[in-house]
Amino acid sequence: MINEFPLCLECEFIEYQDNEYGCGVIGRVVNVTADERVMPDGKLDMSLVNAIAFDPYTHGYYRVTERVGDAFQDGMKLNR
Repeated sequence: MINEFPLCLECEFIEYQDNEYGCGVIGRVVNVTADERVMPDGKLDMSLVNAIAFDPYTHGYYRVTERVGDAFQDGMKLNR
């Protein structure tokens, strides 16, 4: 764990995949720790984490700050 990171996911390695579409690592989250500064009212607020994501297609890094939908629920609306 890195003390300066406000959110840490500890993962257990499951499998390495390498195929014609690229490579990836599959893991299982076994522990989550979060700094109190990113947990107002005891719940994680991702907009306070200041996380970044890497886009391999544009070779760019992007800030992850805004919630844009609800997993599973939004997709189910499209099936109706």
